[in-house]
Amino acid sequence: MSPLRRVAALRPSTRAYAGLCLASIAWASAFIFGKVVLAEISALSAGAWRHALAALVLLPIAWRARHRANLHAARIPLAVMIVCGGVFYPWTFLAALERTSATNTSLLIALNPALTFLLAPLVGERYTRHGLLGIALALIGASLVITHGDIAVLTSLSAARWGDLLALVAAALWATFNLASRGVVAHVPNALTNALVYGLGCLALFALASPQHPLQQIAHASPAAVGSLLAMVALSSVLAGQLFLYGVHTVGVGRTVVFVYIVPVLTAVASSLLLKEPLLPAQIVGGAAVLAGVYVATRTPAERKTRRAGGATAATSPASLAAEARDASAAVADRRAVR
Repeated sequence: MSPLRRVAALRPSTRAYAGLCLASIAWASAFIFGKVVLAEISALSAGAWRHALAALVLLPIAWRARHRANLHAARIPLAVMIVCGGVFYPWTFLAALERTSATNTSLLIALNPALTFLLAPLVGERYTRHGLLGIALALIGASLVITHGDIAVLTSLSAARWGDLLALVAAALWATFNLASRGVVAHVPNALTNALVYGLGCLALFALASPQHPLQQIAHASPAAVGSLLAMVALSSVLAGQLFLYGVHTVGVGRTVVFVYIVPVLTAVASSLLLKEPLLPAQIVGGAAVLAGVYVATRTPAERKTRRAGGATAATSPASLAAEARDASAAVADRRAVR
């Protein structure tokens, strides 16, 4: 059996979790490539070019899938995704970086998965005690990784500071984007959704970046900077964006967003290996907490019952039936996509 057939034979939820692990690696790579890009191109210009190029890559796929889209049914949540994720989040995030430290920004942005998880009932998803425990573990672990174990950094956070407040707003915007995606994935193909978010978002970003002359910046950038930008487009924008929406459609937004907490762990490891930055004991402990949190948060009720009762009651539990129904619908969607 070929590797592609083996992947296709897996349960949709298994494919989704594997894809989210790959997406986490792709997102983490953006921090490494981003260091090269931002040495020569401003953050706002780089964001505009990244969105524009990602939209161009996705355009042929989105065009072929347009007949399967029900844009009318998804018009409101799709508009929310475009406004929050394509326009306001990049702008607010960069504005926060200009006014507060990168550590403070990262810590406050890390609230995004927790906010998404806690607000998931608004889009029809329930959360459990295990889910709450998992998201708390992952948040604590990510904080240890980001602060390098210096918890005193947390005392420097203040809503009275414009930078910290903007970072908190950015986290809320990202969480809103995540929640809105739940109402889009069932009606619009993933490639078309991302193409619209990136395409319309880049127009706003280019307008904001116009005083910085983004065209001149990209024209005078070195091959290393341009190559790193293209790598960010291919990996963290196109690939990770597709896998993220597949995860939302298959396992729900609550279980999908917890994988975001793996990103700072992978970034710390990659920085240690590639950039020779030290990997501190507190970061290793934090990484272990993140992985434990992701494991706890993504385990289904059926799996927990199977471990306790040998599977006798798991097959007929409501949560198990719901998970099976979600897998079945995802499988049908996969077959339609192939056609």
